[in-house]
Amino acid sequence: MSIVKTKNATMSDVARLAGVSMKTVSRVFNKEKYVSEDKKKKILEVAEQLNFRPSLQARGLAGSKSYIVGLFVDDPSGDYISKVLRSILNRCESIGCHLVVEVFRERGNEAKLRQVLNSIRFDAVILSAPICDDTVVLNALRASGVPTARIAPGVQADDMVRVSIDEFQAAFEMTEYLIGMGHERIGFVKGDPNHSCSLDRERGYVRAMQTHGLRVKNEMIVPGLFSYASGRQAAELLLALEERPTAVFASNDEMAAGILAVAREKGVRVPDELSIVGFDDDAIAATVSPALTTVRQPVEEMAGAAFDMVMGEDGEGEKILSSSHGFTLCVRDSVADLRVR
Repeated sequence: MSIVKTKNATMSDVARLAGVSMKTVSRVFNKEKYVSEDKKKKILEVAEQLNFRPSLQARGLAGSKSYIVGLFVDDPSGDYISKVLRSILNRCESIGCHLVVEVFRERGNEAKLRQVLNSIRFDAVILSAPICDDTVVLNALRASGVPTARIAPGVQADDMVRVSIDEFQAAFEMTEYLIGMGHERIGFVKGDPNHSCSLDRERGYVRAMQTHGLRVKNEMIVPGLFSYASGRQAAELLLALEERPTAVFASNDEMAAGILAVAREKGVRVPDELSIVGFDDDAIAATVSPALTTVRQPVEEMAGAAFDMVMGEDGEGEKILSSSHGFTLCVRDSVADLRVR
């Protein structure tokens, strides 16, 4: 049979020429079950000959899905969010969905939230930190009935997908690593207080120091905001101490890089005079000199798991709501071994 291509072929055209219903065509393009292989093959052949590609709007009208996934972030910049975005985009591409990224810089922005949820029908929404702990956002998504996944949350929400690592244990082990290298005066730079992981990482540092009988000095714990600039500010405070630390544990790699820059400007040799470690294993950790020892968390794997869990089901047909992922200490060149001195 010869088929003439039309400029704007529709799902109706495919159904008519394939000799099937529009519902059957819809099932094929929505990758649903209950379509025989013969019919599926015929529909795809006709669609190819007509150069037909279903639009999101047409697919949404034909079924109950919108084929739109939302990602809510507080800051679209930075290596961490780039990894999250890359992972989710790959997942969307693989199943024919579109991703909509919404930026919520202010907590509890109810007006913007209403506008977004009223204008877009999401199949699912994925929340990065700290939005994943914003109760206004969580309650609005519950009310709308949108399936929701949260990456690295602190607030309990048993009705939503949760993907995380053990932030406390990761910080404990990194601090213990520094202690094992002979360091006793270890400074700590906190993360953004709006992120629940910041407290967990500080608690891990404190517990490790206490476990090994080392005193936790208030002046050795300084504020940070997960930014390069706040890392520089932290370095100024720590390096100005009369008895300054031999090592500094920054709650993320950007701050660690800021500390490294200030140390270099002040003529403090890293790691000979000051060891520096970070958290996340962002791209900057391997590109600065010396390369940073850091905690590597599998951000892309976590984001992919969040997508899979909120969009799919396990073999029993029940939603999987929690996934805990491992971490590793990535040892590079920024820590001196004081035991050999």
